[in-house]
Amino acid sequence: MVQKDLERCAEQLRSAVHQLASGSGTPQEKLRGMMANTGFASIEEGDFPKGPLRDDFHAITCQMRDDTGPPQSVTRIATMCDEREWSVIEQIRELSGDVSRALGWQK
Repeated sequence: MVQKDLERCAEQLRSAVHQLASGSGTPQEKLRGMMANTGFASIEEGDFPKGPLRDDFHAITCQMRDDTGPPQSVTRIATMCDEREWSVIEQIRELSGDVSRALGWQK
């Protein structure tokens, strides 16, 4: 089951990266668009095996989501500075590559 979950995560992350790369606007608009237009919000920590991939995903989502709201909540994005938003975008891109490599989809 973990393999199937990780494959789904990889696809959702690829979609998120594509949305971030092709979306226009400020970094905040890019992140909001990614959350609204991709399956990123449906990814859960438990979809990743314990270890670095799960830890990286947790670090990303903690920066964007309010712990008291639903998983789709992006309340923290509104309070981020552009530098932090660009950093989160880069972390999402890196996680996507790491997951693809873990699955053997990239070298």
